Amino acid sequence: MEILSVRLEPKGLEDYERILKLRKSAIIRELVKEGKKHKAVYLYKEKKVSLGLGARLAGVTLSEFIDLLGEHNVDLNLTLEDVKESLETARKTLR
Repeated sequence: MEILSVRLEPKGLEDYERILKLRKSAIIRELVKEGKKHKAVYLYKEKKVSLGLGARLAGVTLSEFIDLLGEHNVDLNLTLEDVKESLETARKTLR
């Protein structure tokens, strides 16, 4: 695993530390994890990434990303043609 060092002002983390009863490093990891999900949803909503890429950026499965979009009231950027193509590909794959 690659390690990345980042300088952060710890101000503001004390409240999280007190409420969550976690160390600052664990809090930062959780904030980054949730931030990745939030940013992926935003990029998908703005039509800058596909469904698959959004899921990869968020670090979740495609199914979990679709659920995440639903939680944020974001509609799927799929056309009827997209759905038809996906169904045809699935049919060919399953034969």
